[in-house]
Amino acid sequence: MEVIFQIEYHTYWGQEPIVAGTCSSLGNGLWANAPRMEHKGNGLWNLHIQMPSGEKEFRYKYGIRNAQGEVDEEVGTWRNVTLNNFPYKTLLLSDAWRAPHSEDALLSTPYTSVFYPHNFSANSAKAQEGYSHLLCVRAACVPQDHLLCVTGSDEALGAWNERLPLLMQPNEDGLWQTGFVPRHAQHSIYYRYGLYNIEQKKIVQSEQRPDRLLESIAKNSAVWRTDEGLAIQKVKPRGAGVAIPIFSLRSKNSGGVGEFLDIKPMADWAKNAGLSMIQVLPVNDTSSSGTWQDSYPYSAISVFALHPLYLSVDSLTSKYTAQEKAQLSKAKETLNALTAMDYEKVMQLKWRYISIAFEKEKKTLLGSANFKKFVEENSEWLMPYAAFCFLRDKYKTADFSEWREYAEYSAKKVEALFNPKNADYESVMIHCFAQYHLHTQLVEATTYARGKGVILKGDIPIGISRNSCDAWVAPELYNMNAQAGAPPDAFSTTGQNWGFPTYNWARMAHDGYTWWKQRLQKMSAYFDAFRIDHILGFFRIWEIPLHSVQGLLGYFSPALPLSLNELDQRGAWFDADRLCSPYIRKHVLQEVFGKEAAEVQDFFMEEYKPHCLRFKEAYNTQRKLEDFFAQNKKENHPLKLQLFDLLNDVVLIEDKEQSAHYHPRIAMHYTRSYRDLDEQQKQRLDAIYVDFFYHRHNQFWKEQAMKKLPAVRYATNMLVCGEDLGMVPSCVPDVMQHLSMLSLIIQRMPNDSSVEFASLEHAPYLSVCSPGSHDTSGVREWWEEDKAATQRFYNNVLHKSGEAPATCEPWIANEIIVQHLHAPSMWAVFPLQDLLATDEKLRYKDARAERINVPSNPRHYWRYRMHLPIEKLIKQQEFNQKLKDMIGWARR
Repeated sequence: MEVIFQIEYHTYWGQEPIVAGTCSSLGNGLWANAPRMEHKGNGLWNLHIQMPSGEKEFRYKYGIRNAQGEVDEEVGTWRNVTLNNFPYKTLLLSDAWRAPHSEDALLSTPYTSVFYPHNFSANSAKAQEGYSHLLCVRAACVPQDHLLCVTGSDEALGAWNERLPLLMQPNEDGLWQTGFVPRHAQHSIYYRYGLYNIEQKKIVQSEQRPDRLLESIAKNSAVWRTDEGLAIQKVKPRGAGVAIPIFSLRSKNSGGVGEFLDIKPMADWAKNAGLSMIQVLPVNDTSSSGTWQDSYPYSAISVFALHPLYLSVDSLTSKYTAQEKAQLSKAKETLNALTAMDYEKVMQLKWRYISIAFEKEKKTLLGSANFKKFVEENSEWLMPYAAFCFLRDKYKTADFSEWREYAEYSAKKVEALFNPKNADYESVMIHCFAQYHLHTQLVEATTYARGKGVILKGDIPIGISRNSCDAWVAPELYNMNAQAGAPPDAFSTTGQNWGFPTYNWARMAHDGYTWWKQRLQKMSAYFDAFRIDHILGFFRIWEIPLHSVQGLLGYFSPALPLSLNELDQRGAWFDADRLCSPYIRKHVLQEVFGKEAAEVQDFFMEEYKPHCLRFKEAYNTQRKLEDFFAQNKKENHPLKLQLFDLLNDVVLIEDKEQSAHYHPRIAMHYTRSYRDLDEQQKQRLDAIYVDFFYHRHNQFWKEQAMKKLPAVRYATNMLVCGEDLGMVPSCVPDVMQHLSMLSLIIQRMPNDSSVEFASLEHAPYLSVCSPGSHDTSGVREWWEEDKAATQRFYNNVLHKSGEAPATCEPWIANEIIVQHLHAPSMWAVFPLQDLLATDEKLRYKDARAERINVPSNPRHYWRYRMHLPIEKLIKQQEFNQKLKDMIGWARR
């Protein structure tokens, strides 16, 4: 069978349309192998391929390749073609280019499957069977009591009789379609779409545009036409949600930590309060050290595996003995009575009962069809993960370099562990047992929430743990010789060092970013939306050398470093020893250490020329100093940070890849090295600095992001939100808008450095606005952090006169919530603590105890739990009704 791809696109010089698809004729899904189309004139492009007779289904997408070989792909998910019972010799796929549109975000799963659900019956697929003509159009947010329809010039389309329209059926991607056989196949057909009211049985709205045209086709041929730009009135729905980590949930059934099944009563409460989203933190397994430090949810040992922390062990088996049940009940009651989570004790309890249940159920479950299906469908990540966990426990470390014969991943050796005759078989299978039940429970919770009209929004960390299953299995996908982090910001003046390896994007591109696609597809089994943590990392990541503990000696990667020739052309004086080495002079040492200067010099320094000092070899990096102070049990000695500060005192940093190329050190103006330069040199460096960080890379970073982000955006149909806080390049909003990704607006952390507080009334529709996040203090604690800032907020944002109250009283928290609800943003999402702050009876007595994370502290214990059980929150009728009314008044 011949398939003809046809699209209208007006190119510029050097551009050519291409088609990538999952069949071999279309490059097996890789843009690098996609065939070019042939120009037929007037902007019309065709591609002819021969489909093997056995090929019944494929996916495809259009792209524009420029002279440099770079591809700009159309927006949206990949187009699907199913050829069941297809009787024709030729299929013409006549398509319209999918350009960016703000409506694209409304074609995501939350809107097509949860908020505006339609019956995705077999009729949608059958519309393709036997019909010579198929009309398709994307439409968002069609009300449940309406359908799309089409009328046209042919009798099969009602001959323009609006009482006889051809009704359309939707699929999960928001694509509506209908098939027909025209009465006059040799004639061109004119048509238009409309909105049909099911109850009234009539068209209530027709397209306001010139009629569309479907050209005549040859005999024994079929044409499937996909249109864009549906010209009927559209709604712009806005929603409200609550942000709460799953570990922070508290119910009468949970045992010291929130569990997946606690999502169900939380969805009940959300529904009662008018909320339609529950936003959570990452839920992947972080079990690395076996200590409370594993409470950090952004350092997973697998981006696919779920955390056993969230497993409800009560329901794993019905065969617990009376004594086991009693002990479990008592332990849960004790742990649940704690104000905060005791991570280590909770994990001990979980694994004790996972082990008991496994022993009781292994013979039955391991042989069951459902379990076998789960293992088979997830084997690519599940088998390495289970082996990783077994080996971590066997060698008592997650550092796989210490695993002897298993230090280097071997699929053959891992497969051997899954042989039932292997002595370690059950020690491996217990982790598959836990993952099966975690999957089952999370699917149960997600399905329940969707049934209530409440979606779950997940979280994708930007990095992976250095000692993770992902790094063990495919180290080539990561730069293990570097660390990811963030430059100085509101959270930390010395930057953040997350310790993660950075991504080897060039290697990931070889297979079309398969790892990312698989990661997102797995996530879509549980979530309808997700937040990309630090989306700026897709434009450029803050890469820190392994020898650094803090983040100041990092630089953006990829980047365009300055050559010596360019520095010279711009009038910058260059001396590597003066500008690129720590600036340590005797007067600096005296200034920093005072009376201790001589002692510090004798122990840590050496004088390499008159009055010029440098660190001795044993102490010349932050990592060496960190180890020295740790060995002497003086991790918190104030001298350590002062010495770190000296090592950070450089103006330029040499690029590790390109010799004699340099990056200005971030925040170089605060260094003593910069301070002691002459004014002319400062001015020249200032000009270079501003251009380097705010202008030089905009187009370059935009190109980097557009190579990577489409693969993430279109891997699934989830709604995508990006955390775009921090030092934001000017190209970021354009890219996110192009891909219909929602930006994040935190009122007290505006991306516009010229203002102190974000202007919510001017927020773009494609955004999520929130008064805070898991990384910030709650509104009550923030109110007391900086009295001067609070006063300005009180007068200029809340528009109140006089002196601001000393504390964030309930009415103030209430006004902040109302401001966000009335913002134009598609979503307003509130930390649960901030919602409770509006009620004097429900707010917790200690606002500081509600903090989830302190980003400046890399050893923070993530253990916050809501102080009242969900069941009690559900019964707060007055509070819930007030919140529901506020949301309703804001038309959310």
